[in-house]
Amino acid sequence: MNVVKEFWAKAGSITMPDDVTMPFWGFAPDPDGAPQLPGPTIEAKVGDDVRITLHNTLAEPVSMIFPGQDIIPDPVKDENNTLVSFTQHALPDGGTVTYSFRAVRPGTYLYESGSSPEKQVQMGLYGVLIIRPLDYYPIESTRTAYGIGTGTGYDIEKIIVAGELDSALHEKIAAGLPYDMLNFAPDYFTINGRAYPDTMNPDNSTSQPYGAAVKTESGKRVLLRLANAGFLTHSLHLSGGFFRVAAGDGTPLRTYFLDTTYEKTTITIGSGQVYDCIYTAGMPGEIYLYDRELRYTVNADRFPGGIMTRLQIVPGRP
Repeated sequence: MNVVKEFWAKAGSITMPDDVTMPFWGFAPDPDGAPQLPGPTIEAKVGDDVRITLHNTLAEPVSMIFPGQDIIPDPVKDENNTLVSFTQHALPDGGTVTYSFRAVRPGTYLYESGSSPEKQVQMGLYGVLIIRPLDYYPIESTRTAYGIGTGTGYDIEKIIVAGELDSALHEKIAAGLPYDMLNFAPDYFTINGRAYPDTMNPDNSTSQPYGAAVKTESGKRVLLRLANAGFLTHSLHLSGGFFRVAAGDGTPLRTYFLDTTYEKTTITIGSGQVYDCIYTAGMPGEIYLYDRELRYTVNADRFPGGIMTRLQIVPGRP
């Protein structure tokens, strides 16, 4: 099967819960659509041929890289043999480039800009790639993240992408001004491009489309696809119960011969890392998933905010 997508790199604006609005760059799924933070989720199945075409409407080169995939980047260098981009890029104001690869390993992965990534990833040019296992079936109680025998069965799933926003950086970069990354000082912290309490709103209800709240029944298994697209390290903590860490960076921790999965209430995720964790819902009630480094649970230094969302557990059906 072929998975064919087209993305447009665009400038847009994002609004925080305190009504502060700042510019950002993101990927849009169509030429007339608004950019998203994170970009549209790409889904494929092992064995699929994936083809992504990038159209660039920004005033500087943009590219896409797909860490963990069977694709060899083609670095771009200038006349001084200095690296400009990790892979082929789309030139400014209308440039186009196409990337192709075969999906060979199931898992959760980030995709992001490979051109000036210290700037463009922070501006919002990133998203999530999910590759389903070959034996995946979209039927509750039979779904797995990595295939039969990996202990990754689940009933529902939620993508959780942590990030940061430095409003001073965003304003300067959007205006075409230089910014010293040594001055990087984010004042907003996000899950799926939203800060608490907007993280708990439904999909397509704020300036960014992906919500982060989870509603499930007691006894159901929730697959949390946890990714860190920011520059800082984030320690995501579950306020009630444990989750089982089932995979990291696209590698399952259990096989037919060895089980190295482990239970945690907090998992620390470095920049660019991804973990797949499974939480089995307990008694009815509310628990919260938030950054245990509480300085990242603020909106412009005001608590509560930032990286925090809710898991609502309701009674299971007989």
